[in-house]
Amino acid sequence: METLKKLTMSTVTAVKKHPGERILTISLEANHNDITETNSGYDLILELFPNRPNVYIIAYPYGKIVSVYHEHTDIEKGIFVTRNAIYQYPEERGLLPTDLKEPEEARPYLPNATLRRLKHYVLEEGHDLNETLVSMRESKELYVIKKDILSFSFDDPNAKKIKAYQLYSNFVEDQKSIAKFEKVKELIKLIEKSLKVASKKLNNLEDDLKTAKEKMQYMEYGQMIYLYQGEIKPGDTLLERDGYKIPLDPKKTAPQNANAYFKKYQKAKAAQGILADLIIKTKDEISYLEKKLMEAGDGTPRDIMELKSELLEEGYIKEKQGRNTVYKVSKKHRYDPHYIVLKEGKIGFGMNGLQNEELTFNVAKKEDIFFHVKDYPGAHVILFDSNNKDMVTMACELALYLSHLDNGTVMIAKRKDVKKNPNKIGLVNILKYETLVIKFIRPESLTIFKKALKAE
Repeated sequence: METLKKLTMSTVTAVKKHPGERILTISLEANHNDITETNSGYDLILELFPNRPNVYIIAYPYGKIVSVYHEHTDIEKGIFVTRNAIYQYPEERGLLPTDLKEPEEARPYLPNATLRRLKHYVLEEGHDLNETLVSMRESKELYVIKKDILSFSFDDPNAKKIKAYQLYSNFVEDQKSIAKFEKVKELIKLIEKSLKVASKKLNNLEDDLKTAKEKMQYMEYGQMIYLYQGEIKPGDTLLERDGYKIPLDPKKTAPQNANAYFKKYQKAKAAQGILADLIIKTKDEISYLEKKLMEAGDGTPRDIMELKSELLEEGYIKEKQGRNTVYKVSKKHRYDPHYIVLKEGKIGFGMNGLQNEELTFNVAKKEDIFFHVKDYPGAHVILFDSNNKDMVTMACELALYLSHLDNGTVMIAKRKDVKKNPNKIGLVNILKYETLVIKFIRPESLTIFKKALKAE
């Protein structure tokens, strides 16, 4: 760190690229105004090797390494760099030969990614090696395939021709989305884990309900035993009458066996009601978590922070101290939803449960129109003070868009017919609604939606 501090006040005198290698050398003149500076200058050497970049700082006049960052070495191959050693540039690679017998012979002349594709192209796809090598040497183009930068396309349909000056923008154009995903990756994993637990719970509850329903026949078993009790002898283990085969406890009398079945029937009947309620709540939880998955991927930083607070309130996140503290939901805090404002009208939408509840139950008036995708997780959408047909269609399209759908059925209700579901934040029960089927989202609507979300 001390060496880096010295470099911050140094003057760049030259920038050079090592021939045939992804190695840059930035030469700097030391800051002579610093009385503690004892070196005349530095070389900052960047080895930009794929998946294994290294950085070295060489101090002059001694010309030795004073700092090494992200060091990768191979002692067996004689490649070893460390502090106080002399940095040695690799020997310049020769020109790629065109008369090789095997692709492996090209290893000293090619990066690993290019060699790997050459082997596949020749050995697996059957192309002529020498003709390929000639084409590679004569190529004046650059191609990108995933993360690989190549001078030959190898006839790969995914190869993208690119100019040298476009390389930077090509590899960083999606860095914002990648950085955002990294921030919410743990949150998404947590939601997925909770969703998996809830789905397993639902399966178990449905199995238990099926078993409870099967036990409802125990009422008939008990009645049959009473009906034919005169035919049951002590020690009998089975009653067969009228198509029934009813197991008996040989240690019990007929009335005792009948009463045992009546008790099992009563337990099964009570269990059905309890299990039915639990199944409804678990289905609500699954719907809720599916919605949280979409919100985690789509929201702005503010939306994500509010989503974390919501999940803390619901018990999915444990409260932490320090830098990563998640704040509890506050009744005083306003969880502002998002809006699209056009001359034809105004549409509001939420990007998490807290915003959905704020929008639907605090912002919207009773006569405003509520939209939600039917039988699918999604955002609350409100159309304010308008019955404009085009705005109604756009609100339906927005509900589908926020649910990652291109088409579908959307429920349309008066706000007064929408009630809170007490099981989870943001879930609702719609008492009365109409539906509208959207076959596709219009291109002009997509433009408006993307612009609105990007602006946020």
